[in-house]
Amino acid sequence: MKQTHTILLIMAFSLLVILPAFLPYGSVSAQTSVYTIDKVDHQVQIMYSGHVVILDTIHVSGQVTDGFMIGLPYKYSAYVLKGIAYDDTHVYQLNLGVQLGETTGLYGATVDFKGNTPSVFTVAFVLSNQLITEQGSGVDSLDFPAYPSLAKNVGTCNVTITFPSAPTTITVTKDDGVVNDAVYTRTNLPAYTYAPASASFQVPSGTLQLTTISSLNRQITIDPTGKANVADSYRIISNSTTTLKAFVVSLPFNASNVSIRDEFGRPLSTELAYSATGNIFLANTTLVSFLNSGQSTTLTAQYTLTSATLQGANYAVSDFKLFPNFAYVVDKATITFTPPEGATIVSPQAISLDASSTLTRQTYQDILTVTKESLSYVDNLANQQNSIQLSFDYNPVWVSFRSTFWALLLATIGCIAFFFVRRHQPKEETYADKTEQLTKLETETTTSTTQTKGAKQKTALNVSTDAIREFIDTYEDKKQLKAELKSMDAKAQKGKIPRRQYKVQKSAIETRLQSINRKIKRTKETFNGTTGGYSD
Repeated sequence: MKQTHTILLIMAFSLLVILPAFLPYGSVSAQTSVYTIDKVDHQVQIMYSGHVVILDTIHVSGQVTDGFMIGLPYKYSAYVLKGIAYDDTHVYQLNLGVQLGETTGLYGATVDFKGNTPSVFTVAFVLSNQLITEQGSGVDSLDFPAYPSLAKNVGTCNVTITFPSAPTTITVTKDDGVVNDAVYTRTNLPAYTYAPASASFQVPSGTLQLTTISSLNRQITIDPTGKANVADSYRIISNSTTTLKAFVVSLPFNASNVSIRDEFGRPLSTELAYSATGNIFLANTTLVSFLNSGQSTTLTAQYTLTSATLQGANYAVSDFKLFPNFAYVVDKATITFTPPEGATIVSPQAISLDASSTLTRQTYQDILTVTKESLSYVDNLANQQNSIQLSFDYNPVWVSFRSTFWALLLATIGCIAFFFVRRHQPKEETYADKTEQLTKLETETTTSTTQTKGAKQKTALNVSTDAIREFIDTYEDKKQLKAELKSMDAKAQKGKIPRRQYKVQKSAIETRLQSINRKIKRTKETFNGTTGGYSD
C-alpha cells in the first residue's frame, strides 16, 4: 500500500514538471497578464435620428494584452449595428459576438491591440433607434445598458447620457436606484455586470426625429479650376408615430453655397447653423410634403468645398474627409470622386485600395468610388478611417477639348449639308445678273430712241418687221419688270430681304420702267406717223 502511494506521488510530480511545457503560450500569457481598470467613462449618446451610441473610454494600469473583453446585456445584441475600438493614434480590430468569460446573458466583444499596450482607449457600439419608444405627449423612453460589462472590476464608472438638445425632464431607472439626472457615478463596479436600464425623457420638439437613412449617394465633381462641387442625395424613411415635417441635414463645416432640393427638384426652405461642438454644419430643412410613419422621400444637398491645389506637377485634395459628422446613421453610403475630364488619378493607387473602394479608369475619365455601411459621426472619431489623400494629373488643355470637338463636328456636318443643298438646288438669278440685264435693256432703249428720232424726220417711210418685233419685246420686258417689282414687294413685306437692298433694287427697276415707257410711247408715235404717210 505504501509503495502504491509512493508511485502516485512520483507520477503527480512528473506531471507538474512536464505539463506546463505543453500548454499554449497564449493561454499562459493571458492568465499572467496583470492590469487593473481604474476608470471607465460610459457615455450614452442619442443621435438626431434616435440611434444610440455607447462610448466606453477605458483607463487601465499595467499591461493590457490582446483579447481584452467588453460587452453589454445580451438583450441589446439584436440592435448592434457596428462596433469600433481606437485610441489617439490607432484603430484596433474589434471582434463582435464572442462569449464574455463564463457568464451567460452577456453579448461580448474582444479587442485586438496588435501588440500595442495602450493605457487609455475607447470602444464604441452603435445601436438601432428601435431602443427609443415614443410614449406620447412629447415623452420618449430609452432602453440602454446602465454600465459596461467588463472582465475585471472597475474602480469608478462615470455615466453621461446626452441628447440632441438638453432634456427638459429625465428619469433614469436602474437596478441600483432611480436618478433624475443625465449624469451619475458608480464606484467599485463588479466584473461581468448585467445592468439594463431605462430612461424617460422629454426634449424640445423637432430635435429628435426617428428616421432611417437607407442610402446616401455622394457625388464630388472637381471642375477644371479645382473647385469641388458636391451633391448628397439622401433616401429618408420616417419611423416616428408623429408627422415628419422637417429634417436636419449634416454638412461639412466648411460647406458654402448650400442649396437643398426635394425629389422633384424643388428648392426647400433651409436654416443654416453650426452645431454646439462647431464641427458640424446643420441645415434645418422644411419638407414640402410631410411624412407619416413608413413613408419616404429623397433630399439632395448641393454645395461647394475647398478647391484642389496644385502641388508640384499634380493637383491634390489633402486630408479630405469622405463624409461629414453625420448626426444620424446611414445604412449604405457611396461616395464618388470625379476629377476633370482628361485627368488621371495618381493617388491612391488601385493596388492600395481595400474592398470598399474601386478605381475605374475610362478613356477620358478616372472615377474613384468608396462605399461604407452603418456610417455616422462615430466613424470620424477615429480619424484614420475616414480621410483620403487624393491627387490627380491634369492638363488644362483638356478644358477646350470637348468644345473644340463639337465645333469641328458641327462644321463638318454643315459643309456636307451645304454641298448637297447646292447640288440639288437650281441656280437663282442674282442681283448682279438682273442689273446687267437692265443695263442691256437701257442700252437698247437708247438705240431705239435714236432710231425713233430718225423716223420722225422720215414719216413717209414704212414700218419694218424688226421695229414691230422690237416693240413687242419691249412690252415683254415691261411685263417682266413689273412682275419682279411685285415679287420684291412681297418679299420685303415678309422681311426676306434687307430694307436697304429692297430700296436700291426697286429704284433701279422703276428707272428701267420709266425708260421703257418712254420708248413705247415714241414707238407708238412712229407707228402713227408712218400710217399717216400711206397713199389711198
